[in-house]
Amino acid sequence: MRMRGWLAAGVTVLMAAVLVGADTAEEKAKAPAEEAAAPGGSLDLPQQVSQLMLVTLSGSPTPSTVDRRLLERYTPGGVLLPPQIRPLDAREYVKSLREIRSAVPMLIGTNLYDLPKGRNAPNEFFFQLPSLLSVAAANDPDSTGRLGEMMARQLKSMGLNLNLGPSLELAPTLPDVRGTLNCLGSDPDFAAEAGGAIVKALLDNGIVAVPMGFPGGGANRRAKEPAVLVTPRALLEQQDLLPYRKAIEAGAPVIHVGNTYVPTLERGKVPASLSAAVMRELLRNKLGFKGVIVAGPMDTNDVALAMDPSKAAIESLRAGADMIVWNEAGSRVMKTVDDIVEAVKDGRLSKEVIEAAVRRVVDLKVQQGLKARELPGEAEASKLERDRKIPETVYEIERRAITLVLNRDGTLPLTKKGSVPVGVTGEVGVEELYEPLSKELKYVKMQPIVTAKHSGRIMDFEINRLTSHVEGLRTAICVFTDNGETRTKVELVRALKRKNARVVVVLLGYPSSLPALSDADAILVAYCGPSAYAETIRAIGDVLLGEAPVAVVAGLREVRVKAGEPGAFNALHLVHSPAGTLPVTVGEDFKAGMYVPYNPELSLKKAVWDFGDGKKVKDFVAAHTFEEPGRYPVTLTVEDKRGEEHTNTLYAVVE
Repeated sequence: MRMRGWLAAGVTVLMAAVLVGADTAEEKAKAPAEEAAAPGGSLDLPQQVSQLMLVTLSGSPTPSTVDRRLLERYTPGGVLLPPQIRPLDAREYVKSLREIRSAVPMLIGTNLYDLPKGRNAPNEFFFQLPSLLSVAAANDPDSTGRLGEMMARQLKSMGLNLNLGPSLELAPTLPDVRGTLNCLGSDPDFAAEAGGAIVKALLDNGIVAVPMGFPGGGANRRAKEPAVLVTPRALLEQQDLLPYRKAIEAGAPVIHVGNTYVPTLERGKVPASLSAAVMRELLRNKLGFKGVIVAGPMDTNDVALAMDPSKAAIESLRAGADMIVWNEAGSRVMKTVDDIVEAVKDGRLSKEVIEAAVRRVVDLKVQQGLKARELPGEAEASKLERDRKIPETVYEIERRAITLVLNRDGTLPLTKKGSVPVGVTGEVGVEELYEPLSKELKYVKMQPIVTAKHSGRIMDFEINRLTSHVEGLRTAICVFTDNGETRTKVELVRALKRKNARVVVVLLGYPSSLPALSDADAILVAYCGPSAYAETIRAIGDVLLGEAPVAVVAGLREVRVKAGEPGAFNALHLVHSPAGTLPVTVGEDFKAGMYVPYNPELSLKKAVWDFGDGKKVKDFVAAHTFEEPGRYPVTLTVEDKRGEEHTNTLYAVVE
């Protein structure tokens, strides 16, 4: 029996490879067309269109009745899991999905950051993950690679085969727009390198990475308004598009196109997800992307401003999308499948458009070998709940991310001689921070701000309570999140300063309130959420006490010296501690890339210079004479007081 209908022979062969679980590209290419006619191998038009749906399920801990109706009647090409209580629950959810009879295996994925259930409350079964903004602040290739590998290991252990991320949208450029932690910062070069590294790490470990938000601009969203890409078209190549180009070079098989409005690319108020100029001309033709384009979500207000979701899905496919992503399952998705089928039958949507999209989706599944993948055992998923390697990795990344942006009169690091008595207050993490500080400094008090967590502001009575017991307090540490009113946080800082206390602000989250809080004597920024902060607070304790990691910033600097004359090389000019750099620009005084170091001698144990001419010197400050002209790589390796080594290279031009 031969496959009937309009599905092309190329798709037929690919479908056969999926069904038989071919392991090599050669076997896939040779898979006989007859095998596509095996039970379930022949897809009718509704089934073909269903392959183009990527649907977010809602039922928990198992698919709901609505979910199952969709899964059984309109089996989608891919599904995204709803939040789960524990990794083992996610694995069981995947198991139930894989038991659904389907001619073609489903992509089963999630955004790993959104998977833990109860994001506004601690989840004891999922460990904290460092945010993408933490990775940007750490600005460290090793940290980036470790995050990608850690994410892939967790996803695989739960049986998932797709991750909706990383987001490659740059930080917002519009003024007065609050950014997101799900961002690799303002620097397109860093976002490109880090995004490419995360994509590669996921792919190398069998996870389909889906870089999110093409062509960028998704962070430029004011309240009740759609996001808008405002970068001039002439600058797109060096700015917003650069991270996506790098992801494509890293082998990303899927790219997500968001609902951002693109006035520099498309006339009128047209979301990128409906734009042929974005998907066909820019992504396919200009960047040469040959994989699967996922567009949407279609069930959002941003799309509804343009047209009905079903009509929008048809327009999106016509404009170049291969899959449509939905925030919810149910009748809306099923109706859209039916509407697309009718559009094909009555000629409003070309069957060749569907044919090409199905071919790419099935090709992806063949390449990933989804049919032959084994579900991991329960023990693998359960192990994630007690794998101590995960929090240790998070802790090390967070240590390198924490950024000192203000430090008047050497307020930090804290010392027994110059800082005590110390008071610790704030919205979250007060008890966790009190423990290491009191152990080291002895004279430490704490007073959590109980009401701010629920009201979104620090009440006047809380400020009075906190300031009425600070007589003799030398240093006050205030832990603030980026939620709620900034005004009352500013009032608390000023009230504490009026009591002659030096104020250290520890700001958690996106640092949009930095300018307002600059009355403080010192500001540390850490890039975690308001509920998942355990390893971040642990790392903040180190930084407050002067045990921050070191970054060597020699980079591509050149030093010019004369042959036969001694040149001076000072390690203390080429390192900074804490190691984090501000990954986004916030106002005039806080630019992306800035940092304020405290005395690096507090963190360093030794330094070694390798001058590239066969000679080495072990000292912080070295005088070295090059005998011959040339360009020499000078490598500086420093060891901090924890015994960790850090290396970078500058170049000496000898004339």
